[in-house]
This record gives sequence, structure tokens and C-alpha cells, in this order.
Amino acid sequence: MAYKGNAKELNNKEATFKKVWNNPYLFTKNFMKITDKTGNTVPFMWNKMQKDFVENIDTYNIILKARQGGMSVCINSLALYYAITEPNCSCLMLSHSEESTRAIFNKLKAIYNTIPSVFKPKLLRNNRQELAFSNGSIITCKTMGKKDVGRGNTLKLIHISEFAFVGEQAERQLLSLEQSLRPDGHLIIETTANGLNYFHNLYTKSKNKENAYKSFFYNYIDTACMFEEEHKKYWDIFKSINNKEFSLDDLDDEEKELIKIDGMNLKILCWRRLKIQNNGLDQFNQEFPLTFNLAFITTGASIFSNKCIDERYKYLLTLKEKYIPKNKIQLSQGLSKYYGKSLFIYESPKSGERYYIGVDSSEGLKQDYSACIVLDKYGKEVCMFKNNSIKPYKFAEFVNNLGRFYNNAYLIVEKASGGHSVIERLRYDYKYLNMSKFKTYDQLGKTIIQIGFDTNAKTKGIIINDFVELFETKQILINSIEVLEEMKVFVADDRGSMNAMRGYHDDLVMAFALAISGLKSGKWYKM
Repeated sequence: MAYKGNAKELNNKEATFKKVWNNPYLFTKNFMKITDKTGNTVPFMWNKMQKDFVENIDTYNIILKARQGGMSVCINSLALYYAITEPNCSCLMLSHSEESTRAIFNKLKAIYNTIPSVFKPKLLRNNRQELAFSNGSIITCKTMGKKDVGRGNTLKLIHISEFAFVGEQAERQLLSLEQSLRPDGHLIIETTANGLNYFHNLYTKSKNKENAYKSFFYNYIDTACMFEEEHKKYWDIFKSINNKEFSLDDLDDEEKELIKIDGMNLKILCWRRLKIQNNGLDQFNQEFPLTFNLAFITTGASIFSNKCIDERYKYLLTLKEKYIPKNKIQLSQGLSKYYGKSLFIYESPKSGERYYIGVDSSEGLKQDYSACIVLDKYGKEVCMFKNNSIKPYKFAEFVNNLGRFYNNAYLIVEKASGGHSVIERLRYDYKYLNMSKFKTYDQLGKTIIQIGFDTNAKTKGIIINDFVELFETKQILINSIEVLEEMKVFVADDRGSMNAMRGYHDDLVMAFALAISGLKSGKWYKM
């Protein structure tokens, strides 16, 4: 009987060990240690942010986060876990600088050395920033530069730290790395922001589900557990300077709104205020963003006020319903099939109300977008449409349906690209009469009336400047985050030409400007 009891106990221990061995969180917690911010060696227990990421990891992952939240060291532990538990497993750890690469390698070695010998394979090679194990696994640390990395390898884990700082070669090197990933592998890009560059473009596309990457964002509230000592230090500094503790009475208008956010507290707000006083708001938002949009500092000749954009953006993020739910609105089949995907309605048409629709057309080749913005007579955005695969003939049908849904709205259709086809079909196939017109002259000076809107350097400057003025003086109301995102990257180049930054789109900006031009024109044609 005693033997059976021992066998049962042995089986239980074996089951427990298998559970730990097959779970990266439990393996890390039980077998790895880390040095905390006070210099003590403690069991490595992933914090909430770290655990959330690993539990939701996908094949391609892109992380924008506040700095020093512990994401890199978490991924280090994941690389060690794979290398130990999977023989012949290769992991590649990359960073933007030699200094950062050395720091990652040293952290890897430090964590490896804390793992009990019985649970880890022996090191066969520990030089040139590479850990080679007796079970055939390898963890390599390299710096991203002009030379391709990862080519010819088959990798279980690829980690790129501070990708936003890599430089011009980022796009080319990422393509090479993607080809090196195992079918069951994970590619992880994690970084703080660094202005509007390739990373910003890649991250924005991932959020809009326009590429294969799964986006993650962790703000300074998510990483607050890593800054408890620093929060306390700044709390004490405030008290020393002001002879009183930071309190609710000290909050300014912005902080009174921030304190309402889940997880926010007075210590974090005190720390935030002093950080901003030391380094400025833009730098704080880049290194410790509250929303992903705030992280990206724009440089150069931005057309629209970033402050106004961010204020509206933060408000829209607080809304539980970003647009009217489909079950609360009655739509024709021609509109319903796009709803919640390309078409979003913020306010249904009101009887007798006049509406204005700016229409920017594309060829439907999955490059530029066909876009519509609907404004009411007060300048409120009530509807948005954006689709890069709809063909001009289908787009004309959609615009006809949308215009009639909004009380035979006044259409301002830009003539360029697929616009000619859209205008022709609206006018002659669908008999849509309430459309903008413009004058041209033939060689004899005869006036020719044309339907649509002719965008040239002069007219574009006028409608964009009208857009800027009405937005910054709060005479229009934007309800779609997508419009604000395009406004942030809409700039003037060295020649004064106004367009989206390279790699971005401005179709919604142009559609909005067209709608404003219709609103200001005072024109209306009965149907």
C-alpha cells in the first residue's frame, strides 16, 4: 500500500511538472529570476501587461508601448523558454543599436544563469552575442543595420526591439525577417514611438486590419507597476516644493478628466505633471503615451493643429458606441452590405434636413481609397465611407444610394481618377441632379458648365484652408477617428504642395474638404 501511495505522489509531481514545463508563464515564474529595480533578485513573475501579451500572441505582432514597461525582458524569458523546452529551436533577438543589443544579450545571460541546472541544457557557446545550447537550440542577438539579418534561417522567435529607431533599412530588413519565420513561429516588433515613420505606417495599418500584424498598445497606466518607486519619488518632490501633498484640489481641467480613467490615480498624475514640466508635453507623450495617437509626434509642416486633433481624438476614444449599431438603423441592401466595414453612420438623416457629401474616387485597385464624408447643414459629420477595392461603377451605385438616403444630398464629386466614371453614371444612369458644377472656357471664350469638382493647385488650397479654419475654430464636428488619423499626416512639402506623407492616405481629408466646399457654396438643385 505504501508503494502505491508513493507512485500516486510521483504521478502527481510528474503531472505538475508537465503543467509547468508546457506553460511559459509557469516555467518563468518557477525557474527564472530577475533583478528588480531595487537590486534584489526575485522570481520572474510577469506583470499584467507582459502576461496579456503572451496570452494573446499571434504569428506577426506589433507593440507600441510606454518606455521601460518590461516588455523586452518578458520576450527574453520567452526566447529562453522556447530554447530550453524545444530542442533545435532558433531565436533571433534584434535591436537598433550595438549598445541596446549588448544589453539584451547580457539580460538573457543573467536570466539563464538563474535557472536551476537540472532544468536547462548546458551552454556550448557563449560568445559573439550568441547562446548555443547542448540540445541544439540557439539564441542569437544582432543589431539591425544595412546588412540583412535572419536570411537563410528558420526561426521560432524573432524579436525586434525599438523598431521605430532602426532607420531607412527597416522596411527591407523586415521583409527578409518575415521569410525566416517558422510556420509556428512568432515575430514580435516592440518599440516606443519615434515620430511618423515606417513603424507608424505599419502600426496604423495593423490597427486598421490592413496587414497581417496584430497590434498591441500599452500605455503608462498599463506599465504603472514598474514605476511605483518613481511615482513615490515624484510625489515627495512635489510635497517638498509645495509644502503639501498633491491632491484633487491641485488638478487642472485636463487632469480632472484623466483622473476618471480606470487605473489612474493621484500619484500617477503627480508624476505625469512633473515629467511634463521637465521635458515638455510632446516628449512625454512620445515616451509615455496614454493613447496610441498621442505617441506619434509630427515633424515638419503639419497642416492641421495636432493639439486640436488630439483633443477630439481623446474624446472619441471614450465613446462606448463609435457609430450607430446596425440593429438600430434601417438601411437598403445597397448600403447595408457595407455597414460596419466600410460605411459608418453617426447620425441618421432628419426629415427636411439638407446634407452635403464630399466624394473622392479611386480606381478600386486596393491602393488609394474611394471615400465619402456626409455633413449636415451645421458642419457635423454624420457619415463616413472608406473602401479601397470598390470599382468606380459600384462606387457610383453606392454614392447614389447614400445620397438618396440622406434626403437627396448635394454631391461634390472630385473629377480625378475614377471620378469621371462616377459622375457620368450618377448623372445619366441614376439621374442624380443635385450635384456641384464648375465653369470652364473653350478657345473662343465660351462658357462650359461641367459637373463635379475640378481639383487643382488653386482650388485645393482654398478647400483645404477652409477645412483648417473651420476645424480649428470649432465650426465643424468630426466624428470619425479615421479622418483625424489622416489629418495628422497631412503636410505641406518644400514646394508648398499639400498631401499625405509618403506611405499614407488623404482620401478622407479630401472628401471632407469637398463636403465643406459644398456646404459653403449655398448651392442646391431640386431632384
